[in-house]
Amino acid sequence: MKNRKILSFTALMLAVVMLVSFCACHGDRIDDGLISVPMSSKEAKGRNYEDIVTKFRSAGFDNIYAEPMGDLIIGLLNKSGEVEEVTVGGKSDFSKNKRFSPDTYVIVRYHSFSQSTSSITEEESREPVIADTSDGMTGLPVSSEEIKKLSVKEASSILSEAGFVNIKTEPLRDLVLEILHSDGDISEVSVGGDIEFKKGDRYAPDAAIVIRYHSY
Repeated sequence: MKNRKILSFTALMLAVVMLVSFCACHGDRIDDGLISVPMSSKEAKGRNYEDIVTKFRSAGFDNIYAEPMGDLIIGLLNKSGEVEEVTVGGKSDFSKNKRFSPDTYVIVRYHSFSQSTSSITEEESREPVIADTSDGMTGLPVSSEEIKKLSVKEASSILSEAGFVNIKTEPLRDLVLEILHSDGDISEVSVGGDIEFKKGDRYAPDAAIVIRYHSY
């Protein structure tokens, strides 16, 4: 009887060890719908922006924007195309393999001469801009819900790149402590007076856009 109990206990312990080992080996394969960034924010800085766009696209990110800063005159301190900052979901500080949703917005800001424009095509960057302006209207690149995930600067840049020219930012000055919201988090965006809109909805390029955001 004693030997049987010992054998049963030993079998149980072996089963536990095997289960723990299995979980350890397959823990990084959990399908939670998220994908990992291919590099940290520090690793991205200083590299060529086209390389960064390619790596994030290969990692599975759908909404990638390449934003030229137009800050170079001679190009002594920084080279044209050199990445200054990458934000993922509005975060400029992230570690390699940090996980995000595939539709998280990735903004790649890079040094460029004032007249430079991004050579990343719509197909290459998957930039969700509605290019057809035959009716004199411009399509929104994001929905009213998606834009709340961006920072004020990112939202303004994306809307401007889409062709909108009448964009205003409005600080709410409602923060005391950053508990529920952080400084710069978007509270509401109205386009032509509409606070609910879908990606692709069409408005006049000079439609009044107001971005209201939390601030001190």
